[in-house]
Amino acid sequence: MVVLLAAGAALSFGALAVTIRLSLHPPLDAEAAALVTTVLAGICCVLLATLRGDLSGVDWADTWPFFVTGLFAPGISQIFFTRAVGVIGPSRTAVFVGVSPVLSAAIAVTLLDEPLHVALVFGTLLVVAGGTLLVRERGSGSTVLSLGIGLALGAALLFGIRDNLVRWAARGTDVPGFVAASASLASATLVIGIVVLMRPHAGARVRQAFRPFLLSGLVYGVSYACLYSAFDRGRVTIVAPLVATESLWAVLISILVLRRSERIGVRLLVAAALVVGGGALISSFR
Repeated sequence: MVVLLAAGAALSFGALAVTIRLSLHPPLDAEAAALVTTVLAGICCVLLATLRGDLSGVDWADTWPFFVTGLFAPGISQIFFTRAVGVIGPSRTAVFVGVSPVLSAAIAVTLLDEPLHVALVFGTLLVVAGGTLLVRERGSGSTVLSLGIGLALGAALLFGIRDNLVRWAARGTDVPGFVAASASLASATLVIGIVVLMRPHAGARVRQAFRPFLLSGLVYGVSYACLYSAFDRGRVTIVAPLVATESLWAVLISILVLRRSERIGVRLLVAAALVVGGGALISSFR
């Protein structure tokens, strides 16, 4: 079950990037799209928690780490992720976001006093090599590419912080995975909603984005439900390497769905393989 949940999370995260790319066109904006996807994802997780009966008997005082985590991931991170997909495409965004195991491990070593393994060093080198291949790609304006890379790496950093907090919280509480995911998505909705309201015509923008991003919201809900349920049931050393394959899933789905609109060559495939391999190596020895 743990393997299936982790694989389902990876597949869903990869598909999420592609569905966002299919729908994100002017005049739709990334903030409104992020709000729609997050609200729908939260509704999905609440429904799943209700159907399983997880909401009854929950000690809500134990859910605070998940509410806090949701403020920046998937709160701010979802805005970064959506913007990055619009700038550099789903495949490249997913590959750069795939460096999150390196950042997660660095945070754990620095702040949580986890041991520094040789696997972390070699895994980091693989991830850096994969990122370097994409940074040196031709055919993209340097300013646009830099913006997309910065947004994707910002999302990756927030995902790394999220992973450490979720791992810490999951060990110390009995909060079911669906409830934990619902809590994170609820606080994320609050943060993104505030960002959307800071710009004019918020209601009209959200209504305009609702239908195009309906599929993205459903996929996002499945991804978070699977991710938090996997962390609730299994060890990080099993879950994290499987979830790290989301980069490859994004590339493969892009090949099937986007085809010519997404430039996918040998360089991108090699970069994805290096990043996934490095992330899996790091996660396996945590």
